[in-house]
Amino acid sequence: MKTSTLLLLLLLLPAAASAQGRRGPGGPGGRQPDGLAVISSFSGRENFDSRSAGLSGSFALGKAGAYAFSGSAGLTHHRTWTRGPFPGELYDADLGLKAAGPKWSFGAGARSNSDKPYASVHETDLHFDASTTLRRSGPHTLLFGVNYSSQRSFLKGLPFPYLAYSYVNEKIQLFLPFSLRWKLSEKSELAAAYLPPKYFNLSLTRKVSEAVALSLSGGVRLNQYLLAGRPDEDQILFLERPYAEFKVSVTPRGWPELAVTAGHGFEGRYFSGRQYDEHHGEVDVKGGPAAGVSARLPF
Repeated sequence: MKTSTLLLLLLLLPAAASAQGRRGPGGPGGRQPDGLAVISSFSGRENFDSRSAGLSGSFALGKAGAYAFSGSAGLTHHRTWTRGPFPGELYDADLGLKAAGPKWSFGAGARSNSDKPYASVHETDLHFDASTTLRRSGPHTLLFGVNYSSQRSFLKGLPFPYLAYSYVNEKIQLFLPFSLRWKLSEKSELAAAYLPPKYFNLSLTRKVSEAVALSLSGGVRLNQYLLAGRPDEDQILFLERPYAEFKVSVTPRGWPELAVTAGHGFEGRYFSGRQYDEHHGEVDVKGGPAAGVSARLPF
């Protein structure tokens, strides 16, 4: 992706924190419902087997005046077996706080995707977002915000402004740019999302009973890691993986939600660079099967 294209996307990018509380729990851009989630997954690619296990949670912290406060935390461990230079152990760690009011919303956090999370400021992304509603008319909302990230691969350490638009009614939740939830019927829903520089997801979910839902999804996952002790502190390790998967979710009344996934990871790659369009030391990763299980306990 050319730098000029990325700049345009970032100037319009509605960061996740910018829309908190504006579409209801779990909606595009809104915070997840309060609860605790556990995940475990395995991918069997040739010379790139990987196993992941993680725990995350989101929770309400109460209200002060017109503002509702919430927090989130998560930690995932990735173990990879490969003959290449890819690290054998990596972590995704994240802490966040949000405050949502009738007109203004704020979010701040510390994310550390690294082999040694939070080891220093060089492995930690401190991020902040503030947004306000410029105009709301029926289902239409126009937002203006400012986003800051200390480790973003573009405009690192500099705040940038953005505009975002949302359209919400009983069937459609649209947020530009770009996430969409479209209720096709009482039992079916289509969802899509795109996040620069290269992440997208498309899914179709069908509820077959009050407790069971089936979902088919696919897209490209792009993970970014800040390795401890790297000679160039601006260097980022990128892992890009196209995928397709099928998920069965079961939510018995009064019990945690359980989900089982099975799918396939297509040919991907990993490389390093100061930004996504720099491909230093690129290594191709072959495809292979993938599976996972997860459980979520609402508060």
